[in-house]
Amino acid sequence: MVVGSWHLTRRRGLLSSASVTLPLAAHAACPVVVVPEPEPVVERPPYVVVGADGSPHATAAVDLAVEEADLRGAGVLALYVWHPPLLGAPDERAAADGCRRVLAETVAGRTAAHPDGELRHEVVRGHPVRALARASEHALALVVGTRGHGGSPACCSAR
Repeated sequence: MVVGSWHLTRRRGLLSSASVTLPLAAHAACPVVVVPEPEPVVERPPYVVVGADGSPHATAAVDLAVEEADLRGAGVLALYVWHPPLLGAPDERAAADGCRRVLAETVAGRTAAHPDGELRHEVVRGHPVRALARASEHALALVVGTRGHGGSPACCSAR
């Protein structure tokens, strides 16, 4: 399903009460693409951001991000956003290491079909929506799978 934007900022377009993006993505049985008005990309080299949490949907999102980046001559930044529990994790270092392991396994071998593309991956701490929005501020696209470990809805915002 493809929907357009209302000329809102990315955050307002996704999170405002007037937006249909999150409810639509949360209930859709298919991928949802939000197409905003084109904006100039100021980052060079261009890149695509993908959220990856190790779930099968995140693996599919990484595959799509690599494919789209390859079509556009761009790199990929795969992010695992770790949102620690309110009271903290008993062993935060072990938890972060586990996130890095899951992310490395999720992106492993993904560039074999697209050897010219750069694929970086990072674990960042924070709220997934805010972290992914910040990371994709100057990206060509943001790709996120549906119903991963955190129960976040799917959404893909491409420029």
